[in-house]
Amino acid sequence: MKKKFLISAVLILLFTTVSSNAQFVRKVLFEEATNASCAPCAQNNPLLKAYLDAKGDSIIAIKYHASFPGVDSMYSHNPTQNAERYSAYYGMNAMPWLNADGIVNDIWPFSLTNLNNGFYGRLAIPAPLTITVTDQRVSGDSIRATINVNLPSNLPAGNYKLRVMAIEKWVLFLNTPPGNNGETVFEHVFRRAYPNTAGTTFNGTAGNQQFIFTYKVDPVWKDTSVITVAFIQNDNNKEVLNSGKGSVSTVGINNNNSGIPSAFSLSQNYPNPFNPVTNINFSLPVSGDVRLAVFDMLGQQVALLANGKFDAGNYTIDYDASQLTSGIYFYTLSSGSFTETKKMVLVK
Repeated sequence: MKKKFLISAVLILLFTTVSSNAQFVRKVLFEEATNASCAPCAQNNPLLKAYLDAKGDSIIAIKYHASFPGVDSMYSHNPTQNAERYSAYYGMNAMPWLNADGIVNDIWPFSLTNLNNGFYGRLAIPAPLTITVTDQRVSGDSIRATINVNLPSNLPAGNYKLRVMAIEKWVLFLNTPPGNNGETVFEHVFRRAYPNTAGTTFNGTAGNQQFIFTYKVDPVWKDTSVITVAFIQNDNNKEVLNSGKGSVSTVGINNNNSGIPSAFSLSQNYPNPFNPVTNINFSLPVSGDVRLAVFDMLGQQVALLANGKFDAGNYTIDYDASQLTSGIYFYTLSSGSFTETKKMVLVK
């Protein structure tokens, strides 16, 4: 029985490496093509999610959304660049389709053995360079990504490109699913490449090189979930030499500067249910000590979001609960004689 939507049966497995005098531990890049109307994707993506969660920062993931086998609003949001990567560049011809570092192709099915082969096969090969990415919110609606590449030794001849992409760490559809396979939560969603999917030429000469990209966060994207992923790829054989990613603050506290409220208040978090980031708003009519904590069903504190002196005003906290398991949680705001508790639901 076929378990993938196939256009052709051609599968290519390439294992090539770049040699260099310097050796660094690589961050393996997993690139997947998926679709919100693909039944095998819905069946296998939970296996991939569990694997990515277990490996943490050792793997950097990008998921391109495809035009087939059915509708997918994440593909429709940027059809040209999605197709340029999964189809024109890689020739991905099945959903789901997964590779590691551009050259370990069509890892399938998403069994532990197959995922391990792709990951550890690449991890065992030292990287010739390191990439660090620093994301900074600027101008209210933009991200400035500063990318530093450390290359101790010249690379051999090749056609090297720096590719920079905006990735949404999670996209949650509470009301209307984006397709018909039942999936409502999507992670590591490719949004846009800068300046384009062709990338920026990287000369491969030893030294430290810095690249800065500033891009606007599209209104469709969730600002607190957007990060930048960067990687160096040799277009001659599609091998990814190494990759890096920016980060989203675990907790961000912003004073909304909208005047002094008349009373204490704690708002319902939004979105709710959520995965894994949500916003919590609260208002303080007077300055004072503030404590905002999250508790599980047993009453045990699992996170402390605020604990200190705050001026009077309206505040928003961006809370990332990625370290928690799915379930019902409670958050309590205490300031002076005021205490209020509300319930939130984490769905992973």
